[in-house]
Amino acid sequence: MSDWHPAMAHWCSMHHGIISLSRLVSFGVSARAVHDMVRRGELIPVLPGVYRSAFWPESHLATLAAICARNESAVIGFTTAAKLWGFRRVPTGAIHVLIAHGNSPELEVATVHRCRRIDPIDVVTRDDGIRLTSPPRTLFDGADLLGVSATRSVMEQILNDELCTFGTISDTFARLAHPNRPGSRTMALVIRSKPEWQRALQSDLELRVLQEIERQHLPIPVTQCPIDLPSGGRIHLDFGWPSWKVGLEVDDPAWHAGAEQRHRDARRDRKAAMLGWQIPRLSKLDVKEGLREGVADVGSILRARGWGRLNGRGAGG
Repeated sequence: MSDWHPAMAHWCSMHHGIISLSRLVSFGVSARAVHDMVRRGELIPVLPGVYRSAFWPESHLATLAAICARNESAVIGFTTAAKLWGFRRVPTGAIHVLIAHGNSPELEVATVHRCRRIDPIDVVTRDDGIRLTSPPRTLFDGADLLGVSATRSVMEQILNDELCTFGTISDTFARLAHPNRPGSRTMALVIRSKPEWQRALQSDLELRVLQEIERQHLPIPVTQCPIDLPSGGRIHLDFGWPSWKVGLEVDDPAWHAGAEQRHRDARRDRKAAMLGWQIPRLSKLDVKEGLREGVADVGSILRARGWGRLNGRGAGG
């Protein structure tokens, strides 16, 4: 027996019988030896450059392992990953693979979805070599395929089973939500459908803003800051500094995406402006990629309105 046989056998035992040509070469297997094993039926070509040992049966997991062996950037996703995670109410169907733009793998056995953003935190690599999207990324990507009802059910399940936290779900939503990205619309509807989820997502987003406010040593704001209107009504801002009549609103597409909501926001801002308030807004993108700059801008507004010239730099008023 050649020296590479034990290594090859062990690898196949850990990867559903799947092994790539590059892996065989790393074990010291010559091209001639690979050709001879294929000719004798010991190795069965599965995908270009990927084989299955004849000692292992064809299986769904073997196909997934072969896809991952074929292309290092391929990640099993959507409802296929949902099945692997054990999500309920997931239909059986085509194999779904997520892959970065610019890759053109030969994967006739799967439906390929190209995405401009696949972060390391979104990928989990199993011991058998299968790469799949993390539970929160799987929930996000598969939401449109599952629909609102099933997505809501799965969200309850994965939180109950502690596959992830609401914090990681909200992080994923804030990071990935985009009108043209699959999952965004359904996830927004699911979050809006349960007030406690909407409050949790809002609280998570606001917490990040508050931490940055504290890091930059701005005055501590009043949260849910009330403003009494001459008409007798009252509005609340996410953050407010009454001493300087400066507010800050944090917008998220989960509840700021619709025209009706944008109209209400504009009306609130207009009513507050009539009383001398200045209310900048931070978008999801600001919180995700420009939080430091956004909060620094708020600091500049506060200084322009007198903060720093007063003795007290305490809580917003």
